[in-house]
Amino acid sequence: MTETFIDVARDLSRSELYGYGEADRGTFDFACCLTANHARQVIGQTLTHHAAGIDKDLASLLLESTTDVPVYLYSYDARNEGRIQEFLHRARRSLPDRVGLLRLFRYPAFDADIDSERTAVARAIRNQVLDDLVMNILFGRLQAADVSLFLQGTSISGLLLAALEHIALNGFFNFPELGRSLGANPTTLRPRVQTLLTAGLLVQMPGNSMFSATPRAGIFLRICSLLARDRGASTELAYILDRLDLGNHRTHPSIIPAESELLRVPYSADGKRLRLLNEIRNARERFGADLTSFGFQLADPHAEPGRWIGR
Repeated sequence: MTETFIDVARDLSRSELYGYGEADRGTFDFACCLTANHARQVIGQTLTHHAAGIDKDLASLLLESTTDVPVYLYSYDARNEGRIQEFLHRARRSLPDRVGLLRLFRYPAFDADIDSERTAVARAIRNQVLDDLVMNILFGRLQAADVSLFLQGTSISGLLLAALEHIALNGFFNFPELGRSLGANPTTLRPRVQTLLTAGLLVQMPGNSMFSATPRAGIFLRICSLLARDRGASTELAYILDRLDLGNHRTHPSIIPAESELLRVPYSADGKRLRLLNEIRNARERFGADLTSFGFQLADPHAEPGRWIGR
């Protein structure tokens, strides 16, 4: 199970949306460093024998305060689950922040001599790594709903994406400045910034009218950059795009429909990807978006302790 976890984390990095690096595991079963907008140090233990080792495993993970993401891999049965939850209930009184950061990755009991069972367990771990460790932690809780909210606000094609990139790269000062930079009316930009805020791509600074791009926005802009390359997606990128309801096909469409034609395209996964590709094209051609620079000024995910991780 340890090897499967590491293989999945490393393989998904071929999406080019985050980097994977080996790390000194010390006394733990595995360790790695995953870097997207921020570097995350991951350590983990795997329950390989009976439930008697659970308390020791969890104590070592919770007390290692220098790492960002402690992970516990274990076979899911009533005895293991009960003992783990009992330990965490007690630990939450003294180490609430560390307990909140702990990721529990469960897999069913299986026979290692049966190929189909090994495949099923590997798939279960892969799904948890993608949905929690990658989409939730590294990607700032990016979800398909966020992409849909973004696409629903693209009535002036290209403006929404260009505004997001400008704020991510340069910060937000006021609407007149943003309008001058994009050649757009500030009044036109106000509802579009609200759309970005609703989709979780921007966050409003407490006590004022300033906005900052979120880590979720940084990943979304990287996805747009990869899609803008006019070439096929890697298997790993296609897998992540599918999670965002943008289709799992790897080929780049030979023709992106014009805006008038997109009105007749169904709002399916493939239709959403075509709409996003149209937004990318117009952001570059109409509003001068670059989509190749990643020196983003993002809101600090650690600014609110305990809230940067987990849904």
